[in-house]
Amino acid sequence: MEMIAHHSLNNSLKPVDSKTMSHTKAISTPLRTISEVKPNSFVFEQHHALPAELCAQMIERFETAKEEHYEGRIGQMASKDRSIKKSTDLVVSGKEHWKDVDLALFQSLATALKEFRETYPFFKGPFKDMGYAIQRTSPGEFYHWHIDGGSHEFSQRQLVAIWYLNDVKGPGGTTDFLFQDIKIKPKAGKLVLFPPFWTHEHRGAALQKGVKYIATTWVVFA
Repeated sequence: MEMIAHHSLNNSLKPVDSKTMSHTKAISTPLRTISEVKPNSFVFEQHHALPAELCAQMIERFETAKEEHYEGRIGQMASKDRSIKKSTDLVVSGKEHWKDVDLALFQSLATALKEFRETYPFFKGPFKDMGYAIQRTSPGEFYHWHIDGGSHEFSQRQLVAIWYLNDVKGPGGTTDFLFQDIKIKPKAGKLVLFPPFWTHEHRGAALQKGVKYIATTWVVFA
């Protein structure tokens, strides 16, 4: 299922060239509401990126929109392979009745990037999102080890964004990063940001108990 891209996330800023970037490291602004999960991991989290009330509403609306559900898909061909990914997904973007949720996710990401780009000036360039989707993981479901980058269209991806919509006690359901040795426990309203490249192979660990809801997008070149 194709997701609809928005306008630029930071269209008020001009791109910075490599010469400018080489002088910005010494004067970059420390992150404030965003924190690195583990030093030098380039995996970041921001608590309260979405209000808890909105997260609960998104879950409720997801469950009542069963006609929009589809089995989780993978890769550029959006193929189904339940040995790799088992989930139930729903595209938010491009639908009038989901416009408020789409906007809330867009504003949350734009707010985070406004802070993020002051520390990492690369993101002062022209970027946009790839539209938003909600995903439900039930007991016994998972998304095995994978990366979010690749060739062709996927080569445009520069940042992954995942919002947790509910707390997940588990066991299971964490977002695990292979090379960083990180496990992130879902907490309602938390946003996680990380690169989509081979350096950040990750998985949604198999959920053994409870239900997990997330929203996702990618930041791509505009």
